[in-house]
Amino acid sequence: MQYHRGRGFEDDEPLHRSTPGVSRHALPRLPMNEASPRERIGTEALALLEELCAISSPSGDRQGLGRMAERLARAFDEVGLPSRIELTGADALPLLLAGSPECAGALLVAGHLDTVLPAIRPRREADRLVGTGAIDMKGGLAAFWGALALLRAEGTVTGAWPADWGLVATPDEEVGGAVTRRTLARFGGNARALWVLEPGARRDDEGETLVVGRRGVVHFHLGIDGRAAHAGVDFPSGRSALAAAAEWVTRATALTAPSRGPTVNPARLVAGEAAAVDAPAALASLLGTPRQVNVVPDRARIDGEARFFSESDGEEVTAELARLADEIGRSREVRCAIDIGEPIPPLELTALRLAAAERAVALAAARGWNLELEDDRGGISFPNFLPAGVALPVLDGLGPVGGGMHTRDEFLDLASFSRRVELLADLLADELGP
Repeated sequence: MQYHRGRGFEDDEPLHRSTPGVSRHALPRLPMNEASPRERIGTEALALLEELCAISSPSGDRQGLGRMAERLARAFDEVGLPSRIELTGADALPLLLAGSPECAGALLVAGHLDTVLPAIRPRREADRLVGTGAIDMKGGLAAFWGALALLRAEGTVTGAWPADWGLVATPDEEVGGAVTRRTLARFGGNARALWVLEPGARRDDEGETLVVGRRGVVHFHLGIDGRAAHAGVDFPSGRSALAAAAEWVTRATALTAPSRGPTVNPARLVAGEAAAVDAPAALASLLGTPRQVNVVPDRARIDGEARFFSESDGEEVTAELARLADEIGRSREVRCAIDIGEPIPPLELTALRLAAAERAVALAAARGWNLELEDDRGGISFPNFLPAGVALPVLDGLGPVGGGMHTRDEFLDLASFSRRVELLADLLADELGP
């Protein structure tokens, strides 16, 4: 596959001008007599990661996502895992497929090409690599490449890879997009296991985590219509949609439970005179002025989400949100109409998934480091989009740890990157059997 020209950048600025792409074959390599295979592959995997971080691939940037897909396709081709790129959806976004994810009973490895922010110049700082997507989740993709390369370099695999290994890298995971959802529906139901290259997390005791549980999420929209009135002359005749919205937000937020319970986040509240609320530009022109503050607000709109650890918790919290809307509507004599979207289910820990996770923990321990199970990850990812009823084992959070995710200070821990390359190689070797 042809690798398109990359994009240049200024220090700490988004990428914006064209410069030639860089072939991995041109990267400096340590002579075989000066480095062990693990050291050499570690150096090459890190160099690949720096290349990936330099490619600007925010969600929706079709050209940048295409550059990411083509660079990764070439990298996987080089280690003998044949790859192809499908252009999918109305926007023709690239979906990278390597190996045979469509194979019945496949080991399905999942990652994503997109980042939240445009790229800045990656740089090394002591024991860190600072770069856009360094942990979320270009680090995981580079670590998986490193694991394959390591198995080759050490002679564990000398011929073709197993026919039932497959990787997918989607272009829109950061926005919960349609391609990611369709891809998991397409391949997840036939897989024997799902491995996810999202990052783990640091632990205070120098350990790192493997994700075994993720919250589900549901989005809601609440519309409230009251009755306008002159706030000075005829205040009692008004029915304030804003007051009703404030009460609903206060009581809905109070449904958030500490620790393991659900969380409710009303994220946007717009209220005021109906015509202004329906025309956001007009409403914005009123902010900070005394205009229309003498009108009892007759319209309010609220957007938000609720997250939960179990499907039963999700059903309970959404039922309570609807009940509050009904109660407040009746008590304040306003019309409340709540629209609750289709829930994205949580990833719940099962005995099957626990057994797979404990094997990974044992492999890490054999290498001398502590891998802990994290069962309370709040973010949505690939396992949440598995088809309903699919009970396959899931290893999530296999990527290296760091910090600053989704910010300009995102960084990867270099020692963690080395550990994750080895862990993935050990897990793949385990799949090969004796």
